[in-house]
Amino acid sequence: MKQPMKQTSKKTGNLLLIAAAAIFALWPAASILRAQSAEAAPKPKTTQQAFKNIQVLKDLPPGQLIPAMQFITASLGVECDFCHVRGAFDKDDKPTKVTARKMMQMMIILNQENFDSRREVTCYSCHRGASKPVSIPMIGDTVALEALEDFAPPSAAESTPTSTPASTPAGLPSASDVLDKYVAALGGAAAIEKISSRVGTGTVTFAAGPALPVQISWKAPGKQITVVHLPMGDSTTVWNGNAGWLSAPGSPVRETNEADYEGARLDADLQQPVHLKQLSSDFKVIDVEKVRDHDAVLLLASNPGQPGLELFFDTQSGLLLRQLRFSKSPLGLNPTRTDYDDYKDFDGVKVPMHMTIARPRTKLDIQFDKLSQNVAVDDAQFEAPPPKPPQP
Repeated sequence: MKQPMKQTSKKTGNLLLIAAAAIFALWPAASILRAQSAEAAPKPKTTQQAFKNIQVLKDLPPGQLIPAMQFITASLGVECDFCHVRGAFDKDDKPTKVTARKMMQMMIILNQENFDSRREVTCYSCHRGASKPVSIPMIGDTVALEALEDFAPPSAAESTPTSTPASTPAGLPSASDVLDKYVAALGGAAAIEKISSRVGTGTVTFAAGPALPVQISWKAPGKQITVVHLPMGDSTTVWNGNAGWLSAPGSPVRETNEADYEGARLDADLQQPVHLKQLSSDFKVIDVEKVRDHDAVLLLASNPGQPGLELFFDTQSGLLLRQLRFSKSPLGLNPTRTDYDDYKDFDGVKVPMHMTIARPRTKLDIQFDKLSQNVAVDDAQFEAPPPKPPQP
């Protein structure tokens, strides 16, 4: 019985050796087949290989290009033909396509150099659904014309004395007619020019705070002082025609920034309506817009190299409803919006009894209950404070 088992065992061992030899013999062939298969399988294409004229997103899988384009259209609120020529998407005929490439490169570099290549900055970070990013902080839902490329004032170098005035949109009055109607609505140039001083008293509300007593005094030429009666003492803002300052209880006197000089001059000018035509070199009627529940003609006043002044005049009464102006900073423009309403007649001149002064993060609501004109205003109020003593 033992003999057959030995033979069987020997036979089985031989079979295993034969199988192992066959496997070892097949390994080189399998390796060759794998190599041949790898050589035969084409490498995945990139967008640069699959499409024509790809210059930025060129190393992506082709399937990612259309989603990238969809993200751009959603971020800018545009369609394909904003950058591309319909039926010839590879062409570079449109400047917007060249700009889009530069913007994508800028975005990639920003993320690489500042966020370890994480996608923190995208097209939407700046555009927010607009083809041109809003470069000026918004006040409520107001978007400044200054932030729109078509209405940005020319630089001093771009402006020439022979520049032709902009045409007025069909159906709208000329800029000169709008300004003339405003002066007439207030009472006429002669009546306005007779006003030498004005004193208004009432209340002012800062954001959601309590109403506080306020007095604003104007004196020609070009002086204004605002006194808010706070529980701990008076806060005073002064413009004397050449310089300004702010004093408040418990705080040092702070000089008016030079960037705010033009705005201070506008606010302090009792004859501003008559002087508007001389304040700017160019006026452009833009359109009719809504200001509260009024239709208003929007007039853009500008000087070369300076921020524009947006003025909104009631289409019916001709009165000024809103002013939007800007002060310069090294990083951008700071907007101030002033709304006017509740006009009443004093000495033949209409004066707004209610003003709302708003900036992106602050709001003042001023309501006059008493106003008088051509009264004595002490010049001593406009004397500059003594200079600060030298630091030891």
